[in-house]
Amino acid sequence: MLGLYDQDGVLRCSGLDQAECLAYAELFALAEGAFSIEPLFAGADPGSTPRPQAGCSN
Repeated sequence: MLGLYDQDGVLRCSGLDQAECLAYAELFALAEGAFSIEPLFAGADPGSTPRPQAGCSN
């Protein structure tokens, strides 16, 4: 999972991959350099999907 953050550090979008985040940026006409795309989970690979932890419900 990846997150698209604006210049103020606010999470604007989360997506499974970079393409989803870039589609959001295009939809809302966010200028290149006005946002960053970062992994939502520390230590996770950007293309990986984290497993739910035991005892957690969705």
